[in-house]
Amino acid sequence: MSENSDPVAKYRAKDDLFTPSNLISVMRAMLAVPAVLCLVAHLYLLVASICFVAFITDVLDGMVARHTDTVSELGKIVDPLADKIYIGLVVIPMAAYELIPLWFLATILGRDLVILAGGLWAKKKLGVELPSNIPGKAAVVAVALTLFLIMIKFGISGNTSVFMQVIVSLEWVSVALMAVSLWVYGRRLAGLLAVAR
Repeated sequence: MSENSDPVAKYRAKDDLFTPSNLISVMRAMLAVPAVLCLVAHLYLLVASICFVAFITDVLDGMVARHTDTVSELGKIVDPLADKIYIGLVVIPMAAYELIPLWFLATILGRDLVILAGGLWAKKKLGVELPSNIPGKAAVVAVALTLFLIMIKFGISGNTSVFMQVIVSLEWVSVALMAVSLWVYGRRLAGLLAVAR
């Protein structure tokens, strides 16, 4: 069946398990453990360093997958799941220590749960995992940058009023990007389901 007659075909990829990009994604998810431990110990600058490494792995896994032609169905699950695991596990203790507002935590976790549920439904109905969209990746970058700056703010002494203004702005930019990514994801999923019928 050609891509013209099968609208879902372009979203299908290989079923490779052990690819370099998948291993990088798994490593990013595992970075949540030292990040949370450092948060509990109030080693905020160290958490910021781990956040930076996690961001680098997020950039690398996609680049490696494309350049080595190893984009896989599992990779389309592992990459966004690694983002959700890392950010989700980090923001929960951050909210517990009042480093981020509860509404920001709820927005991040709520959006991730909706995307996860939509992904599971797409897998059941269409047999494929839909890849992340550009606004979604931008939202992850914005959230990661927000968390990074918060860690820097609490890790240094002195006047941090400028940091606070930037952080608040980034929180709202993150929320806007999360809303756009959710709309794009939902529209693409609805369109594919309609055509597949």
